Amino acid sequence: MEIEAKFSLPDVDTLRRLRADDHLATFTLSAGKTKQVHDTYLDTPDHAVLAAGFALRQREQEGGTLITVKGLGGAQGAVHRREELEILLPADQPPAKWPAGPVRDWVLQTIGETPLSPLFALRQTRVVRQVTHGERAVAELSLDEVHAAVAHTEQSYLELEVELAPQGTEDDLAALATHLQEALGLEPEPRSKFERALALLQSARSEGRLLTPRENAIWRQIAKREDMYARRARALLALDAEHTQVEAGEHAGLSERRVRYWLAEFRKQRLGIFPVHVLAESTPAPPPRMPDQRPPQPAPPTQPQRRPRAPRRPKGRAKPKALKPPNKPGLEASDSMAEAARKTLNFHFRHMLYHEPGTRVGDDIEELHDMRVATRRMRAALRVFGNHLDMKRMAPFAKGLKRTGRTLGAVRDLDVFWEKTRQYLDTLQAERQGGLNPLHAVWQAEREKARDGMLTHLDSERYVEFREQFGDFLETPGAGALPELSESGEPLPYRLRHVLPVIVHQRLAAVRSYDEWVTGESVPLERLHQLRIAAKRLRYTLEFFEEVLGAEAKALIKEIKSLQDHLGDLQDAVVASTLLRDFLTWGTWGHTPTKGKEMSFPTEPIVAPGVAAYLTVRQTELQHLLDTFPQAWARFQGIDFSQLVAAALAVL
Repeated sequence: MEIEAKFSLPDVDTLRRLRADDHLATFTLSAGKTKQVHDTYLDTPDHAVLAAGFALRQREQEGGTLITVKGLGGAQGAVHRREELEILLPADQPPAKWPAGPVRDWVLQTIGETPLSPLFALRQTRVVRQVTHGERAVAELSLDEVHAAVAHTEQSYLELEVELAPQGTEDDLAALATHLQEALGLEPEPRSKFERALALLQSARSEGRLLTPRENAIWRQIAKREDMYARRARALLALDAEHTQVEAGEHAGLSERRVRYWLAEFRKQRLGIFPVHVLAESTPAPPPRMPDQRPPQPAPPTQPQRRPRAPRRPKGRAKPKALKPPNKPGLEASDSMAEAARKTLNFHFRHMLYHEPGTRVGDDIEELHDMRVATRRMRAALRVFGNHLDMKRMAPFAKGLKRTGRTLGAVRDLDVFWEKTRQYLDTLQAERQGGLNPLHAVWQAEREKARDGMLTHLDSERYVEFREQFGDFLETPGAGALPELSESGEPLPYRLRHVLPVIVHQRLAAVRSYDEWVTGESVPLERLHQLRIAAKRLRYTLEFFEEVLGAEAKALIKEIKSLQDHLGDLQDAVVASTLLRDFLTWGTWGHTPTKGKEMSFPTEPIVAPGVAAYLTVRQTELQHLLDTFPQAWARFQGIDFSQLVAAALAVL
């Protein structure tokens, strides 16, 4: 690990003064030694080293060629902390012939068999002075006159570096940095010499080009994938190579419209058009730590550490699918309700992240289903635990869950519709199955639209900020908890075992209050839908707390699910019948009249006898579910159900 402070020098007079001074604050400077340094930075044609977040430097010096792998970034003010690996070669030679070790391993892992070539060169006249404090050698101070030759462009500047020596401490570096800034008025330099030269290279190359060299390198890695992100990358690479939008679409397998869309998004968001997990998977792993490297040390007092952040948009990282979430939240009867809320939300949040990659790929509709279920469970949990949480603090998370659930639900509802339609098709003879082809065409267009909207949301900065911030919040015990005493100092019920029986009976009462409103004839369909929602909330509540309830809870949940499934099938039949009628009227998926305009019907009738026959089937199913609802409701209202509730709660 290299730790150093870097400053820009404003003029030659300052450089000369620092070459002549004997002291910096309480530190002593040795006589200077002048060196001529020639560095060449290497990379592959597709910038694989740069894409990995590193620079590869070749320095000619007495005794051979020094190869250094340096991490990029890591600056906090004037102080830079970077991973650094080095190897001394007797002469210039390709990586495959380097001695075995961390440098050779990392470089070969990163570039494969692709040859290295010069990226640009830097020449420096360097005056090196040792910095001591008493008997300790604490740092090495370098005063550099730098000349960069980059892409037919030249640049010169003056710079000071103070690199921490093995006997030096972070406090020493902080004291030196403070003196250089406050006493001498030097400005911190947040960029390395490589990064300054790279900016010059990118500026020279960017005229007329779409991508920077680093973007081009990352895009090439993404283009090797076998998913929608690869198509996006291939289109932009083709545009960068000055192909037309039509040609870029043909090369990438996208329509010209989608190419225009992603070009516009790229110009607004740059790297942000790809999720962080895609960018991470397209970046080689960092090099292994050298055995004799010093471990990272805390930042000096004058440079407080900040929580490191990922690249702009998206800021979070999807959890790898391999990190399977636990089977239970881990609740205990003695938990506070706030802690039980945190455990429950965290449990379902981890399930949401676990199913996000599969949802994005879209090969298995159950991945989307499971991700949506996790968001719905979390929204339900906020209602269950709401009286024990600071809901003002929870409001941004509730909004994030609502937005995410809505975009997932738009796709999932379409999947459910076609799954049931497919079951119907399986009952038909082959020659009759084509009767639903017109319906399938509009369904497919609607699903592609909904899926595009879902992926846009999942790729958005808003979603990734929500995911990152909510994840951090849920990892903090006690987060969002309300006081356990009233303003007058009286104890409030807050333990799970004290509060849960009340919550369960409230949820049960909310369901049973529908009794007089859903029995008899001509029950409004909307009221049955409301009953389904109330039953779902009772079921979710019991599922949240199942591990602290009695064994009877399992039977309770099964009974409620039976009622909920009956009402769910009924609601699906209602929605499907409406959609099918709309199609037979308008020839579209659903119909939303234009605001302010008088509704006008199509001039030509929609002729789709197969769809009309299917509508009849769904309406017949709807009537059957209405006819059999009283039996399902009676089972729920029976004395046996009440006894199961009492027994499940008795263990508390």
